[in-house]
Amino acid sequence: MVKSNVRMSVVDDVIRGSCVVMRRTCGYDNCRCTKGHKHRSLYVSQYDKGSPRMIYIPKKNEKEVKRLVANYKMIKRAIYKASESNLMRFTAK
Repeated sequence: MVKSNVRMSVVDDVIRGSCVVMRRTCGYDNCRCTKGHKHRSLYVSQYDKGSPRMIYIPKKNEKEVKRLVANYKMIKRAIYKASESNLMRFTAK
């Protein structure tokens, strides 16, 4: 078994995907976005049945969603590390 400094999160406490910040213009003539101050919004990018999708995250939920995505990445790294270590254990001469 591989020992890790990573604290494993509860599996229910994850979101699979990546956080993506989009900056856009809204199309209103008098909006500040037409002068270069684009609107910022957070999305979670993930593949669903082989197709990419972007899910909008409301501002009030951004901090929590970023935490859950970070938990997913941490678990994914730990699994990769354990797999590599176990593979070496069975293939080492």
